[in-house]
Amino acid sequence: MAWRSGGRVGAQIALGLGVILMGMGLRSILHLMGAELNYLPMLPTVVLASVFLRVEIGLAVVGLSTLIIHFVFLPGAGPGHDLAQVIYVLTSAFPVVAAELFLQAQAVALAEAQRANRIERLNAAVVEFSDDAIISQSTSDVVTSWNPAATRMLGYTASEMLGRGAAFLWEDSDLRMADVLLRLKGGARSEHIQTRLRTKAGGLVDVAMTLSLIRDPAGQVAGISIFLRDVTEAKRIFDVLKDGEERLRFAIDAARAAPWQWDCQTDLLTVSELYLAQHGLAPLPQLTRAAWWDILHPADRVLVRAAAEAAMAPGGEDFHVQYRALPPGGGMRWIEVFGKVERDASGRAQRIDGLSFDVTERFQALERVAYLAHHDGLTGLPNRALFLDRLERTLARVRRGPGCAVLLVDLDHFKEVNDRLGHAVGDALLCAVAARLRAEISDADTLARLGGDVFAILLTETQAPQDVVTLAERLIAVIDRGFELEGQPISVGTSIGIALAPLDGMTTKALLKAADVALYRAKADGSGCLRFFEPANDTRMHERRVQEIDLRRAWAAREFELFFQPIMQVTTRRLVAFEALLRWRHPERGLIQPDAFIPLLEEIGLILPVGNWVLSEACRAAMLWPGAPRVAVNLSPVQLAHGGLVASVAAALEESGLAAARLELEITETVMMKENPATVVTLERLKALGVRIAMDDFGAGYSSLRSLQRFPFDKVKIDRSFVAGLGQSQQSEAIVRAVTGMCVSLGITSTAEGVETPEQLLAVEKEGCTEVQGFLFSRPIPEGQVPSLIGALAAGDDKALLRGRGLL
Repeated sequence: MAWRSGGRVGAQIALGLGVILMGMGLRSILHLMGAELNYLPMLPTVVLASVFLRVEIGLAVVGLSTLIIHFVFLPGAGPGHDLAQVIYVLTSAFPVVAAELFLQAQAVALAEAQRANRIERLNAAVVEFSDDAIISQSTSDVVTSWNPAATRMLGYTASEMLGRGAAFLWEDSDLRMADVLLRLKGGARSEHIQTRLRTKAGGLVDVAMTLSLIRDPAGQVAGISIFLRDVTEAKRIFDVLKDGEERLRFAIDAARAAPWQWDCQTDLLTVSELYLAQHGLAPLPQLTRAAWWDILHPADRVLVRAAAEAAMAPGGEDFHVQYRALPPGGGMRWIEVFGKVERDASGRAQRIDGLSFDVTERFQALERVAYLAHHDGLTGLPNRALFLDRLERTLARVRRGPGCAVLLVDLDHFKEVNDRLGHAVGDALLCAVAARLRAEISDADTLARLGGDVFAILLTETQAPQDVVTLAERLIAVIDRGFELEGQPISVGTSIGIALAPLDGMTTKALLKAADVALYRAKADGSGCLRFFEPANDTRMHERRVQEIDLRRAWAAREFELFFQPIMQVTTRRLVAFEALLRWRHPERGLIQPDAFIPLLEEIGLILPVGNWVLSEACRAAMLWPGAPRVAVNLSPVQLAHGGLVASVAAALEESGLAAARLELEITETVMMKENPATVVTLERLKALGVRIAMDDFGAGYSSLRSLQRFPFDKVKIDRSFVAGLGQSQQSEAIVRAVTGMCVSLGITSTAEGVETPEQLLAVEKEGCTEVQGFLFSRPIPEGQVPSLIGALAAGDDKALLRGRGLL
């Protein structure tokens, strides 16, 4: 469309479309009478090459598909006139458009994440995988977040910057976040700054910054969110695009920018259809300023008026403002406008030509980023950062007032729920737990999720420890009621560790450490416990952490090895199998038995890789044994609950070449007592591979017969406590007799564990036991000694041993 103003003629050129849209005045000046559309190849013949190149460079920098160029020809311009002196290009500052493009892409990522119902991925999409640097600072200029793009831009890693002041990065020593914070608090929604930052390598990088406030749920300013884009190359080209006293002002996205013109004399606005759509207005060619004024948010009118008056004042700068529009149909839109003031010879403003952008999605994205910086994406609770901030403020008050308390709440058996029912159910459980906990505390207190299944509660004013105990017992009770998710009941327990200020510490670090130590003690004492911090607990927790570090080092150093103990057939006294037993050969403490470290392996999650290694090594070793005896491997309940167990067993068999029938997998009776349908399904899938399934420590629990009824085991191993009682306890003899009789009836192999004396061997043989295992025949031996033992047994040396003991 062509715009006229006095003796000036205007036109718009859409480069990305490859066409030039010209009015009659422009065609007359350029001697291009004729076709309405003139193709881009003709442009160099009409516009000086320098101008054309500047336009091309501008397109390359911004990365737009289309650029609208507004030409204005001064009176007297004619053929051959140096157009470089009369053309100005409406363009936004590159950093602003770059920020706009980023924020639009950011909003798309937000929408995708919400549709996928994976809120926690949104933060990664917006922050972790952003091509732009995104950082945040506290009100005291301390860096609180630092994404990978910031590392790529400036060279500093997150670990180098978190908790550190960032003032040393700014080349402009006058730029202080405190000043920016003051201006933002004064009413500005965001602030755009172009500056230079120092890199770790010692260089300088030109950046465009968009800054906005981060507020906590109470509306208090918690810090500043900063978007950084590297505009070094853009600035270089921008400097090239200087034309006399005029600088290229705007680079716009034609599909998103709405042109408008404000006649300062008539007070009329000439607007485009896109402009009307952005503001939710019905189509009309012109708009009075009064009508436009009515749709502005009342709180923004003073800001808009001040920006307009400043722009129109003699010597004023360009018009730039952000405001909220309230469309007649409802809702609210964020609008950002840029305008160029045209003046007469005396400097009086005649009109403002400008562009309008709907930046609602940008502000929604900024608000979302600010929210996620201080809240848990799953439960909506405050996260660790916000919790620590509130704790620090509370401790500052405690120095001159009532004390406070920190409670760490950990869910017992949550991992089992997650492994058995999947992460979706686990997430739903965390949300349900959060809702119940929130209902039990006052609005003055804070409930946060620190990560995983650990919640934290800050009680801002505590009068007595008994008050804290009452609340903690109530929390345990509400969680113990259980949950029903996706049609099935779920039970989890709760352990709570409590620390008091000022008694247990007066810093956030000290108080959280004390609560963590108390939580560790509570979990050690069993589900449903609460414990206050005691200095003695700190020593025990330290020992546990030392052992954890030692275990992880041992796994990396391959200090674990397998020992094997033979299993004998009772009637023939022949070897039928070996049980694989894990040992830890510590470089200082020597050989460590599994009871001393397997529970911790399960707790810290190492049991899965260690368990898979045991499976693979046991199958590999068995392939080398003469006579093809079976090999028995114990399974941890954690392995059984993990969805990958069947695949791990199949892989171990395939890699070793061991026949499935030669592998026995032993599970404890306590696993079956939990009556988990998924456990039975896993056992059935394992049995379908052809492996044998044995119940270990049979009789030690309280549901042995029910367990045999639920799943057809191949073998039952009688707990060693009953074998030790043979000849001393009629009850033990009755139990062994009952178990072996039941096994005969069901066609199940029965193995007596812990046989250490000839008398015990004769007793279990008398009661009908099929197999025996114990020190009477051999202690567990290293893998390298197994072939020798097999050879000795096959040669009859075992008979000589038994004859010497009076058994033959």
